[in-house]
Amino acid sequence: MQVGAELVLVSSIATILFSAVISVYLGRQWYRQEVRLITDLPLVFAISFVSQTLNMIILTLPNLGVLAPSMELFRLRSVIISGATVPVLGALLQIWAPSIQKYHNRLVYVLLIYWVSIALFGVTEQFVMIMTIPVILGLGIMMMFTFVITWRTGRLKEVRSDLMIISVLFGMASQVMRVPLISTPLFYLPDILLTVSMVVGALALTNPWYHRERRSRLEEAPELPTVF
Repeated sequence: MQVGAELVLVSSIATILFSAVISVYLGRQWYRQEVRLITDLPLVFAISFVSQTLNMIILTLPNLGVLAPSMELFRLRSVIISGATVPVLGALLQIWAPSIQKYHNRLVYVLLIYWVSIALFGVTEQFVMIMTIPVILGLGIMMMFTFVITWRTGRLKEVRSDLMIISVLFGMASQVMRVPLISTPLFYLPDILLTVSMVVGALALTNPWYHRERRSRLEEAPELPTVF
């Protein structure tokens, strides 16, 4: 059990560091765009990573003995997690349902109200997770399908779609296992899977291979003659 607790602590700290760095990177990337929309993927994932950072900080504090675990702390975490899920719905609606754009905000607000209501008024932790994890899985499946399309078609080269698929799979696995393993010796496994998901997702979104290849093409491009 002690080993499991140490693994949870190490994975949580790693997730916090990766999430914080990637959220800043994606936020700057979005801000430097000439045209900025609130449904742009860099902003959506920046918000998601910020929410994940805050979530893991709150989750880690009891493990460090700073705060005592409580239902109130769990409710706060659940509300913060909405920041990692609700914006994803907005981006997916923009991609797959532009014809009903006038309903996008309403659908996002409905999900937000549902999530916050469950988080604040759910009787137990298990009930809150049972009511919210299916939402995470549903959005994860839709996001994974989106990246399967971009991977097969070669679109969205700035992002490694294949790695994003792996990241989403690990993230969904961590959510599926969280409830059944919560009171078992393997309680730490979902946190480790979440850390793997965040690390792979960070590589996919920063995509150093794309930027290296782009610099190589620019360096190899012939110089154009100067016209006076």
